[in-house]
Amino acid sequence: MEWSAFSEFLRVQLQELLGTELNQVRFTDIGMTYWLSMSLGLVLLVTLTRVWLIPQRHHRLHSGHLIEQRFRRGALGLGFYHLPKALWALALLLLFVAMADPYLTSTEEVAGEMESRIRIDLVDTSLSMAWELPGTGKSRAQVAREAHLRFLEMRREKNDRVSLWLFSSFPYMVDDFVVDDELYYFQVMDSPYAIVRILAAQSGTPIDQMFVPQDKVRIIDSEGNTNIIRALQSVLKHFDSDAALLSAGAAPHRAVLIVTDADVDEIPEAEFAELSRRNIVPYMIFINAEDPARTSNRPRPAFGGPVGNTQGLIEMIRAFGGDYFDVTDSDGLARAYEAIDEAETVAMELSHRAVRVPIFPRFLLVSIALLVVGIPAGFITELLWGTHP
Repeated sequence: MEWSAFSEFLRVQLQELLGTELNQVRFTDIGMTYWLSMSLGLVLLVTLTRVWLIPQRHHRLHSGHLIEQRFRRGALGLGFYHLPKALWALALLLLFVAMADPYLTSTEEVAGEMESRIRIDLVDTSLSMAWELPGTGKSRAQVAREAHLRFLEMRREKNDRVSLWLFSSFPYMVDDFVVDDELYYFQVMDSPYAIVRILAAQSGTPIDQMFVPQDKVRIIDSEGNTNIIRALQSVLKHFDSDAALLSAGAAPHRAVLIVTDADVDEIPEAEFAELSRRNIVPYMIFINAEDPARTSNRPRPAFGGPVGNTQGLIEMIRAFGGDYFDVTDSDGLARAYEAIDEAETVAMELSHRAVRVPIFPRFLLVSIALLVVGIPAGFITELLWGTHP
């Protein structure tokens, strides 16, 4: 390859890499890259420690003679001498990124119709979800998110048309109905664990002492409790507006999946009745925060009674044809999958879908090109500005 062709190839690859929106990049397997980088860092640390602590044999720092300035390596020469090392380090960094298999999700327009199951996922992000799930060392929100993502993996390629909503004191729609499995999976994965006030007023515990990372918390002054009534009212309106767009005549069969620890303020009996009237079946992925050893002898609370709303919410869901699925039960998510899979499908027009676009060649090719330039340059700079007889 001639130098002009190689430089043009390198320029094109650099333009593609610099044009990549890094905040949209996802990784398939970042674990191996993490451990390899840690191993390399450990090797470099040991090497530097050995060079610093153990004196080199047959080596003297200075000959004892005064070296004229014209024979010394100046600032420019020092820069050229270390430039190949910088190229090598950058090439290694890009190689590690390529090993993590980065990719982007894009959307392409398609036309046609498909049979789909319509569902809204309503995720609890209240203050109680930031507390620890006993015996796990994780927050209830993290356990809920992991269960939700496993459920989505089970539903992959089932043509679900889903809208993601979060709720605490107020409901928030993350996105309208989508049929893109990849896109929706990352919407769920990136959404916050908790939407709360600055301080947990109920327990006096600051946010930084909760079992949620800072980047998974959204601070809104009016938030903190669990108002499922307001959330379901908004979900009902969204279902109604979507049904008007579908114009399917008879009310289609739909579902609402509630991901929560069931620590709600009130039981939404009227809202469940409206869901039933619209052929919308409620299901719940239940984050059971109770310790069975401590609650086995506790009296069973009355339906919606003052002892607690957890059992009341469960019984209300069952009363309107739905069910709950405890994540502590190994078969819970499978039963949730089967229950939603049994729902009737709805014909809908498909307008777009997400496509996974691998981009590891952008990082890999630039890394190889830097090595092709950096290794010969290292030999040349060592001859020109290195230490030699």
